[in-house]
Amino acid sequence: MKTQRVGLFFVMVISLIGAGCAGQPQSPSSLSATVSLYGDLENLDPRGQVITVWYPASHEDALLAMLDRFNATNRWGIAVRGERLENSAALYERIQEGTSVKKLPDLAIVSPGYLAASATEGLAVELTPYLKSRQWGFPAGDLEEFFPSVLEVGQLSRPSGRYGFPFALSAGLLFYNRGWLRQLGYDHPPRTWEEFREMACAASDPTSGVYGYEFPASDRTFIHLLIGHGGRMMDTAGTEYTFGGQEGLGALTFLRDLVQNGCATREPRWEQAETDFGAGRVLFVLSSTWHIPHYRQVAAQRGGLDWAVAPLPTASGAPVTDLFGLLWFIPPTTPRRQLAAWLVVRWMNEQPQQDRWVSVYGYLPHRSLSSEAKAALLGEIPQYADALALLERDAVVEPAVPGYERCRDILGAMVSAVAEGEEPASRLQEAVESCQATLKGP
Repeated sequence: MKTQRVGLFFVMVISLIGAGCAGQPQSPSSLSATVSLYGDLENLDPRGQVITVWYPASHEDALLAMLDRFNATNRWGIAVRGERLENSAALYERIQEGTSVKKLPDLAIVSPGYLAASATEGLAVELTPYLKSRQWGFPAGDLEEFFPSVLEVGQLSRPSGRYGFPFALSAGLLFYNRGWLRQLGYDHPPRTWEEFREMACAASDPTSGVYGYEFPASDRTFIHLLIGHGGRMMDTAGTEYTFGGQEGLGALTFLRDLVQNGCATREPRWEQAETDFGAGRVLFVLSSTWHIPHYRQVAAQRGGLDWAVAPLPTASGAPVTDLFGLLWFIPPTTPRRQLAAWLVVRWMNEQPQQDRWVSVYGYLPHRSLSSEAKAALLGEIPQYADALALLERDAVVEPAVPGYERCRDILGAMVSAVAEGEEPASRLQEAVESCQATLKGP
């Protein structure tokens, strides 16, 4: 069956379902609620289910190509249909509207803040029962192939449990012009921010429109710098934004100083930084692993630009992984439809599909690639070796709390103001207070 041009999602799961999954007996009331939500899971029959996925337009091609394969090959005769929405915000709004008329998707793909908001409102199913099912979970040993950092994604602190699993993962990465750096007399990319500053300033000539670093005024720009300076967006409980400390101030001050000293320039969109990098006007760009194919294309158009990637610089020089991306989740519908949705998620995370997901579409894998797929990938794009190495390290995972999407906008405005010369400390404090206020809702 050909997937309709409307969409599909994939959910993956690994978390705890409260006391029942912790090995303690459930009370009769909680057991009854579990059966009502999940049904007699081990004996459910998902055959013939027709389910709908809502997805953001930006990931349509990759998603639908995979879902066509699922529809053609799954042994239960499950048919997945899709519905495209503009972005995560539009999708979340549509889900809220659908609750009153009892029209929800069977799968959805959203950003972490909207996942958390949906779970808080009872619009997302905790996924551990599917993961732990003898009949429907992963085969023994499969989860050991997943990267530990990946299994942190989709885990919520409020409500506690795993309500999502990554659909499309990326991590922060330094892109640099290796040939240019060698001409400047350096034999390695910057490992610390002080090295970054030195190299960026050595490369810059503002009168000629040449800069060591180019960045968009976005939340991601600040988060890369914050994590690299040893800071974190939130506390572990997900109740308080903590980016206003010395690490956050150091990150903003660092950025302001680069701009004021003519070593960095801001552009409205990341696409412009990509273009300027390819044209040889920018030495460094902080971007994400998902953009490696883009930079490869830009370098090829330049006629063989000598470029490479490296982990983000840090204050100490020890690499850290900044992990983020879109997530699958399953809204509460009926036990059979929910099970069919889970089977899509499980299929998407099996070895053959993960190999294809990375080699064809450029996303980070959720589990170790097969040796054949890894060799083919690195043979074609050797820069992916540095990207894959990020998954072997401990990761700082993007916050998943209600209101986080509004906080992201606040961060972008803060970066823009500081790049234009405003004082970092006051803008940082204002941003922390504004983000804290968003925790009350999406």
